[in-house]
Amino acid sequence: MQITKRSLEFFPVQLFAVVMGFSGFVIAMAKAYHLIGMPYIVYETLLVVDTVLFFTIFILYMIKLFLYPYAVRKEFYHPVKSAFMATISISFLLVSIAYYDYAPTISILFWYIGAPLQLIFTFIVLRYWIINQFDIVHSNPAWFIPIVGNLLVPVVGVDAAPLYVSVFFFSIGLFFWLVLFTIMLYRIIFHHPLAKKLVPTFFIFIAPPAVAFISYFRITNGSIDMMSLFLYSIAFFTFVLLLLLMKIYDTQEFFISWWAYTFPLAAMTIATLLMYMTYHNALFYSLSLCIILVTTGVVAFVMQRTLKECVAGNICVEEI
Repeated sequence: MQITKRSLEFFPVQLFAVVMGFSGFVIAMAKAYHLIGMPYIVYETLLVVDTVLFFTIFILYMIKLFLYPYAVRKEFYHPVKSAFMATISISFLLVSIAYYDYAPTISILFWYIGAPLQLIFTFIVLRYWIINQFDIVHSNPAWFIPIVGNLLVPVVGVDAAPLYVSVFFFSIGLFFWLVLFTIMLYRIIFHHPLAKKLVPTFFIFIAPPAVAFISYFRITNGSIDMMSLFLYSIAFFTFVLLLLLMKIYDTQEFFISWWAYTFPLAAMTIATLLMYMTYHNALFYSLSLCIILVTTGVVAFVMQRTLKECVAGNICVEEI
């Protein structure tokens, strides 16, 4: 019988994806409050849970950095895990957005931490990709994560800093999304299938266009133009395509990567709610309700399985 070692040393940076997914859900519920008349206390309760989750994961990872700096460094320079380092800055940005309507001062504080961190992680990750040699199989949709973070900055950034700051981050995110999308499509079509634990990262394909739509919506003061419709259409098409690939998703063996389902779905929910708030027609109302139900179900299921694995002691274990 093989015994696995359990320690804070093996606390995975991928757990920040929990904050990403749950924060996205909280933001979606804040928007849904205006659509379905959901009691405001639901949003407030979820916001408290989200805050506790963020500080718990962040503090534990900072303790890991202090006690096991070599383990953090190893993640920083891992061909797959390095992309997840940006989930730290993205978590700050998403908590900032989650607090935006409720407590603007707290929101701006988180933004001023998250935005510079995001730029730093973007430089670090891109530099790492450029100066090192990779096999094509090392690439996977998680590589979008450091890029998506830049697209999140303008959501609060349009009110926290001069407009050119938001446009700067938006431009970086949009440009490198298109570049990486080409690489990812080539890798998926012409090379070996993704490893089983990385299959959920397919859903990350939804995030860049959906988040870009939300960001562009904020930069342009809520206008819907051809650019907006272009971004939303790509996000919606990708969402439907991934639903049609349902057979490739395994719900038996749990991986932290399951959280890759949650944030992209939340982003798609928010984007659709913004479309409804603009057009006020039955189509986007129905779509909004359907995607809210899907997102709520997925977040609840993944959270339940994560808690089950935590109780079973299967988190923070040494990888075999």
